[in-house]
Amino acid sequence: MLALALAVPAAAVPADRFEVAANPQPVAHIRIKGADLTVRIALGFDKAMLLNLAPATRARLKAFPLVGKQTFKSNLMPGGSALIRGNLYDVGIGGLPDANVPTIWFDKELADDSDGVISLLAIPADHVIVTQPAAPKGGLVYGIGRAGKGDAAMKAAIGGEKVMVILDIRSPETLFNGRAAQLLEKAGMFRRTGKVGLWRPFPGSALPFERVTPTPGAAILGLPLISPAARVTEARAKELDARAKAGTSSADQDDDAITVTGTRKKQQPPWILIGRDILDHCSRIELDRPAVRWALTCAFPAAVKAPTYHP
Repeated sequence: MLALALAVPAAAVPADRFEVAANPQPVAHIRIKGADLTVRIALGFDKAMLLNLAPATRARLKAFPLVGKQTFKSNLMPGGSALIRGNLYDVGIGGLPDANVPTIWFDKELADDSDGVISLLAIPADHVIVTQPAAPKGGLVYGIGRAGKGDAAMKAAIGGEKVMVILDIRSPETLFNGRAAQLLEKAGMFRRTGKVGLWRPFPGSALPFERVTPTPGAAILGLPLISPAARVTEARAKELDARAKAGTSSADQDDDAITVTGTRKKQQPPWILIGRDILDHCSRIELDRPAVRWALTCAFPAAVKAPTYHP
């Protein structure tokens, strides 16, 4: 990613604690180059800020010379790619001291609910806490190690393979890509229902999935599966349910929905996105930097069977 091509200076000493309430999404008021913006806080990617073009233009952001303008390709994005520009900027986040944050802006709309999206990991505090007032109070604390100090993702082992797991309190469903679904299905963790829905990772992008029913006691990293779904191709979805005709994906956007051989195309690594079906039961989601972990305080309903299989 473009942010990796930019040299990142030493980070400032972080504050001890930053807390924000999700109503229903957590947002941060930020200041960059004298401009005030409002951005949604996301849990699923590493330290960076991603902006829509209009607010970036309003803030008079300029791309880093030579490497600051690139084509970003993603099979999840409408059309499969976007022109992005990027640079490092000092960003004031929620009244905290300025933090140097890799900042990227897109020529396509990235967020339709704010000026953009900022990673929770960009907030310079040892303990960054998202509270969810609508969630049930109390419960257990689930401490889950992150893949590394700078990583938002966690790792699960399923069927002898490493699977990347991220948190996304914007997605209504927990979602498996094609390879992860194959591993979970082989492990007996769910059955398919033949019912189709749509995942919307970006504005203008509606990618089909098949709803699945978890096996009682199935869990990921100790979190019980509640209402998950598995990515499927547009063609397969249209066979299953006429509602998939509302989808927007093309063959180029099927890569994360299928498992292919190495002779045809590079196999997509398995990933799992933990969505609101699980996270709506968590009143507190904490990035614990010193412990290199996420700490989730969750009260799951009695109808959810205690986890018995939790890679």
